[in-house]
Amino acid sequence: MIQQSLIISFLTALWAKFLHFFEHSGTGRLLGGLYRGLVKIWRSSGLFHLLHGESRLERGFEGSAADRFLARFSGFKPKAENSGIIGAVAGFCNSLPHMSLRVFGVFFILAGGIPSGANFIINGYLIPAFVAVAGLGVPLILLNRSLAQLHSGSWVLQKIFSFFYVTPEMLEPKEVSSKKYLLLFGVFGVVLGLVGAFTGLLPFVMAAGGIIGGLLILHRVEAGIFAAAFFAPILPTMLILGLVALTIVSFAGKWLISGKATLKFTYTDIFVLLFAGLVAFSVAISFNPANSAPSAGIYILFITFYFVVKNTMNTKGKLLALAGVLATSGLVVAGFGIWQRVTGNFVMTAAWIDGDMFGEATARIYSFLENPNVLGGYLIFVSILAFAMIYYYRHWLHKLFALGIFGATSLCMVFTHSRGAWLGLLVAFAVFALMRDRRLVVLGILGLIAAPFLVPPDVLQRFLSIGDLADTSTSYRVSIWLGAVDMLRVFWPIGIGQGVENFNFIYNLYAFNAVFTQHSHNLYLQIMIYFGIGGFGLFLLMIGGFFKGMFRSSNRGSPEIKALAAALAAGMAGFLIKGFTDNVWYNFRVLAVFWVFMALAAGIANLKGEFTNEKV
Repeated sequence: MIQQSLIISFLTALWAKFLHFFEHSGTGRLLGGLYRGLVKIWRSSGLFHLLHGESRLERGFEGSAADRFLARFSGFKPKAENSGIIGAVAGFCNSLPHMSLRVFGVFFILAGGIPSGANFIINGYLIPAFVAVAGLGVPLILLNRSLAQLHSGSWVLQKIFSFFYVTPEMLEPKEVSSKKYLLLFGVFGVVLGLVGAFTGLLPFVMAAGGIIGGLLILHRVEAGIFAAAFFAPILPTMLILGLVALTIVSFAGKWLISGKATLKFTYTDIFVLLFAGLVAFSVAISFNPANSAPSAGIYILFITFYFVVKNTMNTKGKLLALAGVLATSGLVVAGFGIWQRVTGNFVMTAAWIDGDMFGEATARIYSFLENPNVLGGYLIFVSILAFAMIYYYRHWLHKLFALGIFGATSLCMVFTHSRGAWLGLLVAFAVFALMRDRRLVVLGILGLIAAPFLVPPDVLQRFLSIGDLADTSTSYRVSIWLGAVDMLRVFWPIGIGQGVENFNFIYNLYAFNAVFTQHSHNLYLQIMIYFGIGGFGLFLLMIGGFFKGMFRSSNRGSPEIKALAAALAAGMAGFLIKGFTDNVWYNFRVLAVFWVFMALAAGIANLKGEFTNEKV
């Protein structure tokens, strides 16, 4: 079995030699001295001590009335025992990895074969998707082994699963009688096949996902969290809301009925709860409550999901697995965006590019997220996360996969031509370098020096146009900001409430130069417009708590947690920089990803003494 790659070892050794030569050169010593001076200034600053030390607010929260109330609330103990139905569902789901794959093969053959045959008899042709589903069942029947058995005997599967922190102990094979499940899966296959035969492909897919995913999520909250995190930037908003809601129901059931879930709060959560309360209050003061209520409901649903994620992802393995899921989802999003650029299979609008300044041939891709600026904001998170994985994974195969994700997301970021996102990503890399590895600071300085000679001219021209009012996109945003500031002179105390129609109704009275828009193209202005100065203050306190937790975590514990904490802090810093040029919360799917990253950070901050150093 290959334990190490000769090529990776050679490149690592070559890089180490280069660093040794550079650090002892005149330029290296000069830059190293500059770096040490900046670090010394940073470590003596008040902001450093604020982020790393215990604040008065933290000390005041411990033992306070709010702390005691939340502790009593979270200490709820259910009186009801597991019912027979709950126990049966749990046993069924626990047996899935240990059932013979022949059981699943029967399910797929019936689910795909029935609609394939019906469509061929009625219409005279086959639908490839149904044929593929039926075809998937054939090798599964021939294998006649369980997933756990395949995992224990396959080096490849072990490495794939370990990327998501699924250890061999979690899938240790055990005897399960598959015969009693054969009839059940056969019935499932027939029912699903009839759905596909009479209703078509889309209802078939939705029914399959609903049956399989629903059972898994109700049994394991983690399944819902992983699914929501993976599909958030890919599927339509309504499906994501359904996934999130079902996961919340599953967690509530574990907490209220079985007692298998715990609910804990920290002082930062006080600000999150207050922000959720302010979101609800904004509906009452809205000029159009009917328009504000749906948006407020989505915000509150995602905030509730934040508490589910942070209380469920409560071990190092779970947190790193969630990070792996987020990065893999980013690879799918980036891959689809690159495919759009290579094939030209996308649609651009004239509003996305100034044809006179950059040329009408400039292409901007958007992947699943419908807008290149939205895609750029999302890629800041996953690009820096993939970069951190190169650091904390120890096996060369995992490092190579993380490098592939980083390369794909970076290339896709270039294709967005989103200047705000490019700037945000540069800031993210700078923050990560300062927090984790001074060698990256030197490499970054060298990269900036070489950029004019290496970066394609069209990319460099667009980046250097940041702030140029001759660009219609920039002048358009400035006009919107001026109108938004005029709005805030009147509505800054409590805001106007959420909703596009609500915003348009009032903004149009203050629009500057007759420039109309759906939002203010600035996260901070938009928060104040919606929720007033109180909402903006709570937002700053939430973000402050986030950074405080990540700066602490990046200096203690295992190398994996240190790197991940630095990546989360860096990604959030870049995302917030992007927020100066766009309302990065406008797209609800990106909002969902934001709250997942917030929860991931809260989970890391809550680990305390549970860090370990197992090899990954």
